[in-house]
Amino acid sequence: MQKKILAITVVLMFLFVANASARSYETEVERGVNFRSAPNTNSYVFRMIPRGEDIHVLRKVNSYWLEIIVQDGTIGYISAQPQYTDYSGGSSSSTSSISSTSSTSAWEVKANAIISSSKSLIGKVDYQLGVRNRSQLILDCSSFTEWMFEKQGIDLKWGTRYQKYAGSYVSKSNLRKGDLLFFSTSGSTIDHVGIYIGNDQFIHNTPSNNVNISNLDGYWDRNYETARRVL
Repeated sequence: MQKKILAITVVLMFLFVANASARSYETEVERGVNFRSAPNTNSYVFRMIPRGEDIHVLRKVNSYWLEIIVQDGTIGYISAQPQYTDYSGGSSSSTSSISSTSSTSAWEVKANAIISSSKSLIGKVDYQLGVRNRSQLILDCSSFTEWMFEKQGIDLKWGTRYQKYAGSYVSKSNLRKGDLLFFSTSGSTIDHVGIYIGNDQFIHNTPSNNVNISNLDGYWDRNYETARRVL
């Protein structure tokens, strides 16, 4: 049994390394630059990318912004000004195919970016029902999911009553990363939503713990209602 587990572990490590090496991070940051969720200065800053970090440029949005992906899979935007990177590519008016940059499918790249963005807000967001205050990081469950998907260009309406109809139905036995999970915590009405992250876990914003990761078992399994796929 231990040999079998070891063999599986080795295979998984090989696949991880192979997938990571499939993408070339060809652009070097030459001066610290803000890594943003959207191509404007009012958008959320994920972090500052330090000098010397290698990134992959998906496209030059315009003369002001580059759309990039960093090595943890997060997609975002940085200034296109030449003092920040050694990038020398041209502008592109069309969206690049993310799937062409690696063997990872486009939906999984987006799912990983959504999950990464969600995890970056653990310990930073305050929950308040019926609130959608991004500047103060005060959100409810559905304004949180709305924002995380919006960062990757996916429009969701604010409110579980709308999001429970987004995309297409997916069975509980066929969940994949990035699926929206819905729960009834106070009766028969769907009143809570989270984002599936794999391995029977999901990330969500709750009144008791704010943004956190929960297992899809026990309380959450009993109150599970449905799932929707929007990626």
